[in-house]
Amino acid sequence: MASTKYDTRNSPFLELQTPFTDAEALRMVILLPLMIPRFLIAVLTVSIVAIINTIVAWNWPVDKPLSVKRRALVLWSKELLIVVLWMLGFKITVKGRENIAKAEELGSVAVFNHVSYVDAPVMMWLLAPSGVGKSSVSNIPIIKHVVRAYQAVFFHEQRPPKDGAAASVKPAPKPKKNPVAYIVTGSVTEVLQKRVSEPSYGKPGGFPMICMAPEGTCGDGRGLLEFRTGAFVLGRPVLPICLKYRIKGHNPAWTQVYSEAWHFVRLMCQWRNELEITILPPVVPSPEQAADPRVFADHVRSLMGRTLGLPLLEQSHAHFLALKKLKVMVDWSGTFVLAPPGVVDKDGTVDLAKHGMLK
Repeated sequence: MASTKYDTRNSPFLELQTPFTDAEALRMVILLPLMIPRFLIAVLTVSIVAIINTIVAWNWPVDKPLSVKRRALVLWSKELLIVVLWMLGFKITVKGRENIAKAEELGSVAVFNHVSYVDAPVMMWLLAPSGVGKSSVSNIPIIKHVVRAYQAVFFHEQRPPKDGAAASVKPAPKPKKNPVAYIVTGSVTEVLQKRVSEPSYGKPGGFPMICMAPEGTCGDGRGLLEFRTGAFVLGRPVLPICLKYRIKGHNPAWTQVYSEAWHFVRLMCQWRNELEITILPPVVPSPEQAADPRVFADHVRSLMGRTLGLPLLEQSHAHFLALKKLKVMVDWSGTFVLAPPGVVDKDGTVDLAKHGMLK
């Protein structure tokens, strides 16, 4: 029987290897005054992209691909997002850009390893893809207007069950005359399957390439979490995009942090953040992989792990949800784990079975 003891000291969801130091405090004193103008420039840039994309998608049905001319404007506006990444202090190198055109020709689905909230503007700048996410994202100010023209697919997240009750789904909103987001109330897989089956998918005049993060959440960037099969059940070739953040004084990874705002301030107060992007050639599934999405997902995960030089972890989105539900996180200084009394044992482990998790 597998152990249900979870080691918080070696968790990809709890960043304890880059604590806040005196040197970082001094660096923050120097760089903090520059943070406000940089942040304002980033917000202004995103707002410009949002305005352009709103005009592009104005009065256009969310379930119909944009025309070639409208999509061309979206592809032009996405290039402005590099300014946002610069304002966040990032130096970005990209290898394998030529594989994007190959993937579009094959009608591929893009997948990437999810590490940080920075991944979102990175992927939008790189591909302007059609993402898949929770319906709550479609209500984020400004951002909702940016992704509107990307024709993302949103789903209603399930509410966590209480006292053994079955999981419930938020009731679907009443349809609007001109909705600005495509929110699926049925099977997301069926909607995606329909999109990728169209001959124009990924090409001018068709829906943008679908992009998904098969890990389902962010890890610390030092290993790959287990992949879910949502991107692989479609039976399409897959475009693996490998993101490798250079971890120096601060880890950009969006893990179980004490405060997202504090994490963002630390990110903005580094001398320089670095991100290496490697776009692998599209992976066409073999007959065995096409018949078994789990085999296909594991194959792509292994390829990405070798490219990134990272281990394949026996941890998943379920472990992240367990820690989140138990309110286990890292303190503001990044030096120790916070949790309600009785959750974390003296040896730094959490008995997940004891707390009704991962049975």
